[in-house]
Amino acid sequence: MKALVTGGTRGIGKALVLELLNSGWEVCTCARNIPDDMPKDERLLVVECDISKRDQVKRFVNLCVEKVGYLDLLVNNASILGERKAIEDYPENVWEEVLQINVNGTFYVTKYTIPYLKYGAIVINISSGAGKRPAPYWGAYAVSKFAIEGFSLLLNEELKDRNIRVYAFNPGATRTQMRAKAYPEEDPMALKPPEDVAKAILRLIQKRPEKVSIDYSEV
Repeated sequence: MKALVTGGTRGIGKALVLELLNSGWEVCTCARNIPDDMPKDERLLVVECDISKRDQVKRFVNLCVEKVGYLDLLVNNASILGERKAIEDYPENVWEEVLQINVNGTFYVTKYTIPYLKYGAIVINISSGAGKRPAPYWGAYAVSKFAIEGFSLLLNEELKDRNIRVYAFNPGATRTQMRAKAYPEEDPMALKPPEDVAKAILRLIQKRPEKVSIDYSEV
């Protein structure tokens, strides 16, 4: 089994990469900065890539296909938080960066990967509770996750003929750097670790539920 996971060098993305490797998968992943602690495994390809840049995404996808061939799984995990401010105070440049990475980047990766998805493959777009209900002061991040929910619904319909299921997966509160930035006063040890989310994603792959928008508690 072969997977492409974006943002796989920390947090949920890294936990998922490790879980897939431990389950016998071949994995391609990318990040804007690659740390030295990524595992050395011949089944793993790690590429420096900013998913907001179309040319970099094309290169990453091409390298992935050269490495593993056609794909059973695509996980659009890479995203940034931006700032938690009211819309009237929200910095325009931060707004544009968040939407460029979280929405356009997801589009680029998906668009360039679709031709290499096997019949019956699965696409998982990491969403958020901020994209399911009003989330004041979450600004561009909330808007981007609402977009991911809609994008997943749209894509699921378009790929039905190839028996490809698409999910918007909300991991909920998780012990990650992004969560710590959003809630600096919170005790991270009170939250579930990324490894639990990675295991839930594997359960989701195995279950293949009919609904598109899935919360962590449902798998």
